[in-house]
Amino acid sequence: MDINLKRVGRALIVALEGELDLATAPRVKDTVDQVLARDAKLHHLVWDLAKVEFIDSSGLGMLLGRYNKISARAGSVVLMRPAVLVRRMLVMAGMGRIMQFVDSEEQALAKIGGDTDGQLH
Repeated sequence: MDINLKRVGRALIVALEGELDLATAPRVKDTVDQVLARDAKLHHLVWDLAKVEFIDSSGLGMLLGRYNKISARAGSVVLMRPAVLVRRMLVMAGMGRIMQFVDSEEQALAKIGGDTDGQLH
């Protein structure tokens, strides 16, 4: 699992590549949690799932746990470009009721209300 992080203002964009499952979810969780713990100004989370080939219940649980952390900060979580099978799993798990699906980074940033303070970090 490759994890690439990018901060845009108050949003953390997490691009993942590979399978998000029992073997990889803990590393993704730890990586994102460390960044969130270091920076209380991060209020939004964008998951770029374009290169995620598979997701299981461990991956879904990890996404939900990060959603809860961001919700506690009164922020939003957006799911960007999931592949068809991954999107189907996310929808079946009910993630679409609490997170929004988008097709681009621009759409993701618009969904969080442009709350990015205009800074690219």
